[in-house]
Formats: sequence, structure tokens, C-alpha cells
Amino acid sequence: MQAEAVSQMADWLEDHVSEIVAHKTQLDVQKINEIIDDLAILRHPVQEYLTMTEEQYYENESDHQLTLQNDKQPLSKLQDRVLVNHVDGSFAKSEINFTYNHEHPFAGGQYDVTNDLHTIEYALEVIGAVVANTIMADVRNNLSQDAVLSIALAAAAVDNWQQNN
Repeated sequence: MQAEAVSQMADWLEDHVSEIVAHKTQLDVQKINEIIDDLAILRHPVQEYLTMTEEQYYENESDHQLTLQNDKQPLSKLQDRVLVNHVDGSFAKSEINFTYNHEHPFAGGQYDVTNDLHTIEYALEVIGAVVANTIMADVRNNLSQDAVLSIALAAAAVDNWQQNN
């Protein structure tokens, strides 16, 4: 994977969030999914997760960062997100510590597309910086699957919003 692709997408999002929200620009969700798949953190292509039930994901892959809300519901309906918001540690010693927090793009019952766009942007910014400075094995061994899935969930929700608003 090209480390610059992750950072370039984060930079592009930073420059275009307001245009996406104003329906002047479209988020290329396929490109986001390709970046996620190239990270190889998740066991399956990202598209497979969107139709998987929360129970299937929880039992087979989740690292239990996400708050799953309905076992029988497809993951694409999940309203919780785990944001990758910081990293510290030592690249030289392969001691990478990502930190996370929960984001709620459906707070108050209304979808906030800006929240999901920022979730994608910030996560890719942090991940891109790490990918550019260490080996992928260290990223794969330390990055939360639920946080990576959250990027995909946010992108899918933005895609749905783009198509229906």
C-alpha cells in the first residue's frame, strides 16, 4: 500500500468537507474502501462487513471497541463509531499506542454527515502518519479493527446521505 494515498485522502477531505456537506462535491467511497482494504487490518473486504450482522462481527472479529446495539441488524445500520484520534509510543521499538474515542453521528436522532466526514478524515490522518513512519506489521498489530470498520461505516453512511439528500 502506498502510505501517501492514506494521507492524501485525509488532506483532500480536510479541504472538501464543507463542499461535500453543501452537495458541491462527492466523497469517493470506493477510494475510501480501497484504502481500508489495502491496510489489511480487517479479515475480509470492507464491503462484506456492511451486510454482516452485528452478532457475526462481534463473534468473529470485533475487538470490542464499538458499542453494538442490535445483534440481528446489519453493521451498515450501526450508529456508533470509534475514532482513531491520536498515536504515541515508539516507532523504533514497535510500541505504537493508538487512542480512540466514540463518535455519535446520530446524536439527537438526526444524522450529522459532518461528524462522519471528520471521523474519516481524522482517522486517515493519524493512520497515514503512522503508515509513513513504520512497518505495516506494526500498524496491523496495534490498530483496532473496530476503528477501521468505523471508517467504512462512516463512509457508507456518507454515501447513503449523498444518494438520498
